[in-house]
Amino acid sequence: MPIVRLIEYKIALPSEYAFDLLMNIGNTGYFMPITRPGIIPAPKVPGKYSERIRRVEDISRELGRILAQYSIPPPPTTHEVKVGLFDELVEYIIEDGDDLLTRIRQYLGSIEGVRIEYNKLRGLVDVLTSVGGVVVEKLRHFLVDIVPIGEEDFNEFKEAVANYNAETLPIRVQDRFYSLVIYPEWARQGLLSTYKLFNVNPLEVSGSIDLSAMKGRLAELEGRLTKLEQDFRDFLTKVSDRAYAIIDLSDSITNIVRQYMDSAIPEGKDVGDRLVQIINSINGTKSRIRELEVVHEVLGYMKRNGITLGGLSRLRTRVFAIRGGVNEEAIKGFMYTKWDVEGTDVSILMIVEPPENLDASLLGKEVYEVNRDYLMNVKSAYDLTGRELADLRSRLRELEKEQEEFVKEYNEVSTYGVEGINRVGGDVVTIAGYVKEGLSSRFDALLTSLLSKLAVDAKVRKESKVVYVKEIEPEKAPTLEEYPRPVDAFKKITYMYGVPKYTEISPIILTFILFPAFYGWMYPDLGHGIVLSLFGYALYRSRYKGSNAFLRSIFGGKYSIWGLVFLMAGIWSMIFTFVESGTIFGMEVLPAPFRLVHVGGTALEVLSDSIYAMLAVSIMVGIVSLLLAFALKVVNAYRGGERDLAIGFYVPLFFFFLFLVLALMGPGFIPVIRIGEETPLLQPLYPLFNAIEGLMWYWAYAVFAMLAILMYSLFYFRAKYRGVPGFSAAQLAVEVSAEAAIPSLTNTISFMRLSIVAIMHAVFTAMTYAWAASLGLLTPTGLIVLIVFNLIIILGEGFVAFVQSLRLHFYEMYTKFFSGAGTLFMPFTLGLRWVRLTIAV
Repeated sequence: MPIVRLIEYKIALPSEYAFDLLMNIGNTGYFMPITRPGIIPAPKVPGKYSERIRRVEDISRELGRILAQYSIPPPPTTHEVKVGLFDELVEYIIEDGDDLLTRIRQYLGSIEGVRIEYNKLRGLVDVLTSVGGVVVEKLRHFLVDIVPIGEEDFNEFKEAVANYNAETLPIRVQDRFYSLVIYPEWARQGLLSTYKLFNVNPLEVSGSIDLSAMKGRLAELEGRLTKLEQDFRDFLTKVSDRAYAIIDLSDSITNIVRQYMDSAIPEGKDVGDRLVQIINSINGTKSRIRELEVVHEVLGYMKRNGITLGGLSRLRTRVFAIRGGVNEEAIKGFMYTKWDVEGTDVSILMIVEPPENLDASLLGKEVYEVNRDYLMNVKSAYDLTGRELADLRSRLRELEKEQEEFVKEYNEVSTYGVEGINRVGGDVVTIAGYVKEGLSSRFDALLTSLLSKLAVDAKVRKESKVVYVKEIEPEKAPTLEEYPRPVDAFKKITYMYGVPKYTEISPIILTFILFPAFYGWMYPDLGHGIVLSLFGYALYRSRYKGSNAFLRSIFGGKYSIWGLVFLMAGIWSMIFTFVESGTIFGMEVLPAPFRLVHVGGTALEVLSDSIYAMLAVSIMVGIVSLLLAFALKVVNAYRGGERDLAIGFYVPLFFFFLFLVLALMGPGFIPVIRIGEETPLLQPLYPLFNAIEGLMWYWAYAVFAMLAILMYSLFYFRAKYRGVPGFSAAQLAVEVSAEAAIPSLTNTISFMRLSIVAIMHAVFTAMTYAWAASLGLLTPTGLIVLIVFNLIIILGEGFVAFVQSLRLHFYEMYTKFFSGAGTLFMPFTLGLRWVRLTIAV
């Protein structure tokens, strides 16, 4: 169950070459970049790429629209593209894309020209065929227009042109609609404005009309248009590999840019500016606090001693709060009053009629002028400055925390760190991330090759740097698990609950063993097991590519991994057939020592001895499963660095649960013994039951002893970890009750559903068989009943068994030891579908 070990890399290089790095690692799929912490500013996209990347996106968007419009499918084979650098990839897309678009626009221009003439002529022919040529011939003082318009707009159009004394006639030809407009010559300009309002253009009618010649020309244009469109479609099909390659590569460039913006860590000036900004805010806040502390002290003294200075309105005065003593030399010759605040080094200095050019800084070491508004109401000012001080101190704590987090987060992901900000230029970035240890040698070779190729730039030689992080922080490291394919299939089920942390023991092996076993326990029938196994095998192996959309959606390969889950569940269904049912589609043909239901003719008998035995075994399996969950909790806590909690709290919790369950078995609160003693099928276990029942009081004493240990541990850890973030004594207390006492009464009994669902399944299949037998098993009616109701049972009971097996894992077991709070290792890939990209060394 160990999780694959990862190695963390930090790779610093000039920002324009970060795209080369991402292109290379994305093409190999070895590297998972670390997402840049939100507190660190995003890097800038190098100017040499920004405009060209937008051009690439425009080319891709236009090509994609045209291919979709003409329903051109992707090519059956991948297109080979070879480049050396990211810049070459961008240039390849722009050059090849512009070449394709130039030829496409030539085709579209020719097609559009013919289509405009065709649509115009088709409209004339449609109308002339409907109303006759004489109607549209030029009349004296009147003009005639043929206007293509939507039928839904006709009434509104008719009302608009009526303002110009025009008459309109609707004409429909197949799915085309026209309006024949007859109007006086003087209304021509007004009608043209109305046409623009409705976004329509009238068709021009020549003075002489030859309908047969027009129809001939229309047929000629139609053939020409069809040929041009077919030629264009053939051209698109011919170049589809190039077009889809451009779209694919453009998407990969978008992925590279997005990954750059998400993960690149700026080094140098940008980060230095941000850090200086935070430091300046801290220093400014500290200065303001220091000033306000002195002013607040002064206002407090004035409040206590009843000093009011706001009434001297006839004299010009300035009041200063001075820390460190007043400079007596500086105030010689001034009219002033001075108060010393007892118990402090703060003084109040009021200067009457001070000179205009007074340099306040000469009055003492720290001099702060008291705002005149404060002096108008000293009590209110004292309260106000007190509140402002509290806000500023809170703000200072936030800024200092922000600086601490910034430095911590930055040093974790940066190559040079805060101390090295001044050693690099402002356009250097770091890409930090993880690589599987087994692939580290290949990744090292890739980095060596890439940096050697980029070393022609002196800046690369000077500022590129690769750092290997020996100790990965477990809480932030992603999780990568690798198992044989049958075991790997059960990742789907486990990850539905959550991804294990890097330090956790993954429950996938536990799921691999217990999930199909529990499923088979609840679904015991050889025939149903065979059907389920065949379905699972077909789901796993089939790659249906036919025309049936439903079959293609199921058997097209998308759900192949689930096929292994159903295959193994079906195998366990067949295994439990020889334990619980001995049936094939409800027909008893096999031996089963714990047969749940017996059908004699058309009579159905529920065998209570077997039911009692299987219920008792279900509870015992539940107890063992929960004990295993508590043991895994100990291991996960120990591996996660909480060794004292693992040994001092979770080990006693394990034994508390064990002894509590044993103590509750004796009086029958957990009914293993009571149920077991009612069936001779469990007679070999009677000595064990008697021993448990006989030691009931000892188990009870052990429970109290373990409870005392847990209470002592609770107080000990509360004292030891007081104030430590993430620790909660209340949470530990809940674990005693909500993870030990309550599960002994609920979670263990919940495992009885293993046998309860199996009983339901056995009864339903037996009833179906008895019904079919009463109708004649080999008659058409009997066969229909047997087949239809077995299919219903397969769908309904199969779904119930699946859900109940999930519940036993997710709710009864996983909640005891599995956090599911990890991050999945997902290496960055270019996501190429139709291109095989080769990057030259």
